Amino acid sequence: MFKLSIINSKVLLVLLFYSYQFQGQTGNLTFSESISTIMETASDSVRINSQIKLVKYLLNRNIDSAKVLANDVLKKLEEDNYSSLSFRCNKAEIINYLGIIDAKQGKMEKALSKYLRALNISRDVKDSTLTGLTLHNLGMFYRRQNQYQKAKQYFNEAIAIKESINDEPDNIAMSYNMLGVTYFYEKQYDSALVNYIKAKNLYTTELGRTKVNGNMALLFSSLKEFKKAINVFQENIRIFERLGVQNELSTAYLNLAASYNGIGDFKSAISRLDSAISISKKRGYKELLQKQYLCRSLAQKSLNNFEQALNDYTTYKLYNDSLNDINQAKRITTLEITNKFEREKLQSELELQAERVEKRWYFSLLIVTLALGTCIFVLIRKNTKIQLAITARKLQNEELQRKTTEQILEFKEAELKNEFLKSQIRQEYQVVLVNELKNILNIEQQQCRDKAIKSLIASLHSKKIDNQTDNSLNAYLDKVSPDFRIKLNNHFLILNEKEKNLLCLMKLGLSTNEIKDLQNISLASVKSTRYRIRKKLQINSEDDIVAWIDDFNTDK
Repeated sequence: MFKLSIINSKVLLVLLFYSYQFQGQTGNLTFSESISTIMETASDSVRINSQIKLVKYLLNRNIDSAKVLANDVLKKLEEDNYSSLSFRCNKAEIINYLGIIDAKQGKMEKALSKYLRALNISRDVKDSTLTGLTLHNLGMFYRRQNQYQKAKQYFNEAIAIKESINDEPDNIAMSYNMLGVTYFYEKQYDSALVNYIKAKNLYTTELGRTKVNGNMALLFSSLKEFKKAINVFQENIRIFERLGVQNELSTAYLNLAASYNGIGDFKSAISRLDSAISISKKRGYKELLQKQYLCRSLAQKSLNNFEQALNDYTTYKLYNDSLNDINQAKRITTLEITNKFEREKLQSELELQAERVEKRWYFSLLIVTLALGTCIFVLIRKNTKIQLAITARKLQNEELQRKTTEQILEFKEAELKNEFLKSQIRQEYQVVLVNELKNILNIEQQQCRDKAIKSLIASLHSKKIDNQTDNSLNAYLDKVSPDFRIKLNNHFLILNEKEKNLLCLMKLGLSTNEIKDLQNISLASVKSTRYRIRKKLQINSEDDIVAWIDDFNTDK
């Protein structure tokens, strides 16, 4: 599988070349130019700038890919200790984008930390453009925290800096637009509208104008002009679908659903919310999911679908707690959540019971006293059972969630290690392949060049290039599990290098199939090597090899 993915990277280069040729005819070169430059350029500065452009392009299209690429760029900048002014600017910019990604995924404390770090670097290098970008992002952060005065302060500072340096109109428009949103949340609609108009007049792109139109539609909804709002949101959705901007598309579906709720068309609202939730789940937009589940809960409640409304509200609370109370215990118990939705449903029944109790008082004080005593006894007993059952269910759910979370974390950790390892080896492979191609292009005689191409094709089917990646694999294993590798080298001299490498890969949590694909060997070869290790170390077949080595007493 891994071998195939490496070969596919060569195919990707070819496809990107043709994509470049085609898009050159349409005038949209941004994506292809960035990919082509990253893969082919020999200059670190040009390559890093192209990677940052690609992160920006992926930000609202594939946030996971954007995060992986952004972290790789930051790691490169920090490991190689680039100190020139341009590289420090690159560092501030990529930290900004990582902060935006954290904010989209609900990791607000991490986002704030990155914004402040980027602001310090931007001011240190005296880069007004980056300073304006960072101030804008801080305004976005505090607006999401409902600290509107702070948000307006940062947005105004960002606008002042951007205008003083004659920044691109779209960048200035973006800050005016978000300043308008902040006024909107404060219900200062006139001020909001003034800033929306300024933003719309500045935007030069279709996508930028859709953002302002969406905010104006929200203003229409607040003024109960729902039909106007619905028309604007539907037009924006068509544009976002065509452009593939998933974050804005999910937000537009949410706002359209809220407008349908406003006119009482709850079924249409639920349909749009289903689409919004589907997109947000795929992209990991926790902040949007919180709002979308709450909106769908209210729509389900309006249709008397109380059970579904309760489920949606419970999910909303989970996202809300993870965003706002991540370091605190949950404030609302399951009983309180249930009572909120059961209250209206049972109100008429409770009133009827109260009337019956009142009538009993008129018949006989004795009968009422006995009935009341019996009722109190039954209710206390029933309530005690309910409380015990709820507590037991809550404990079971918490234990299940804890175990599930631990399993997910273990799986993700193994998956990330595996993907990182594959990425390291793939990069080594690409470097070798690019060098080979450059050498072939330098050959002047056609006959010699054809011979070299045939030789390269033959090497792709052999282990010639694979063997050049073995050193990268060994170096990576030494870095990832240094203590484990030292233990193997010092206390298990009976094992050969191949067996030690297999144990290191098992230590990383890779499966047998993943090890097979990674080392380009057969499944039987992996099992045979593992059997030899057990035989050499006299380990029983039911014992875990890695755990046995970890527990091995080296003091003997």
